[in-house]
Amino acid sequence: MQDMRMTPRQILCAAALALLAAAPVHAQEVDANMAIPFYNTAHAVQGLYVQWFAPQAKAAQASAQALSQALRAHCTAPAAPAGSAAATLQTARQAYVQSSRQWSSLSAVALGPLVERRSARLVDFRPVRPALLKKAIQSAPADLAAMERIGAPAKGYPALENLLWTQPVEPQTPACAYATLVSEEIGAEMGILSNGFAKLAAQDWSEDGDATTEAMAEFINQWVGGLERLRWADMEKPLRSAGSKPPAWEHLASGSTVEIWRAHWQGLRTLAVSVDRKVPQPGVDIVPIESYLRGRGLNPLADRWLKAVNEADAGMRALTEPSAKAVDAATKPLSRLKRLMEGEVAPALEVNIGFSDADGD
Repeated sequence: MQDMRMTPRQILCAAALALLAAAPVHAQEVDANMAIPFYNTAHAVQGLYVQWFAPQAKAAQASAQALSQALRAHCTAPAAPAGSAAATLQTARQAYVQSSRQWSSLSAVALGPLVERRSARLVDFRPVRPALLKKAIQSAPADLAAMERIGAPAKGYPALENLLWTQPVEPQTPACAYATLVSEEIGAEMGILSNGFAKLAAQDWSEDGDATTEAMAEFINQWVGGLERLRWADMEKPLRSAGSKPPAWEHLASGSTVEIWRAHWQGLRTLAVSVDRKVPQPGVDIVPIESYLRGRGLNPLADRWLKAVNEADAGMRALTEPSAKAVDAATKPLSRLKRLMEGEVAPALEVNIGFSDADGD
């Protein structure tokens, strides 16, 4: 019988196609004389889950599966002299960056099962604890059930980054077997998230006005929280607390710091403005914050919001390396965007912004 298993390269290509399929689709081009429809909270929440979270979670699952496949191929390769496994290791590294980037985009705004399951703690606990990671490898867990007894500081994407770059795992070793299990646990979590968001996408949000209003308020709050995680926790806090030492930004080992930051930002931006400048169709498309404001006749505020988001986007696009000067420049428009949301946009939408652990000032 013909072997139907996909190669690591084929898996990566399939995951890339899934990312493209996860991109939101809108129906109409904006025209200067076109009236913007009124969007209620059901339109906004339905669009979030149907056109953003459900496809993004599915893409995250696909990229996590590609990562597991690539690691399995690397770790089951015949034992060879040091350096000869470079090709399979490089494939695993590429799969790691792609999966980590997709996770960053999905989790930029934490809603639904992301919050309920505390998924970020399971798959993205930072920083990794090298001593605990070493102990976890020595414990040689046999399966995902055994992985449940391993603490979060020795698992997830940070642990894999350590095992792929800081101390690269060799094929046919306990460390490589452990790395494969870590990737499989990430894939299992992404599968649970995908199923959870699919259920939310299938829900008729027009049936329960109170639940829909609450979901919309949570979205606005979590959008602000996601912005602050990027601006403060990820970018500015390591810079301000570094003193005379180099800032301890995450993802430095893999060289993907800016790439991951940009993926996080694009998740925020897609839900903030109409990135393709099209009019969302009620009940069908993503209704970003800008369109929601315009649908309620708040065009001057929507214009200021669009300008602020575009300035922040320009700052993130100009960021090419994690240097003190570049990060300082990029975080300033992010800070202005936060103030506009908290001071004008949220009040206009009658949403109270709660305090978040991500708040830096």
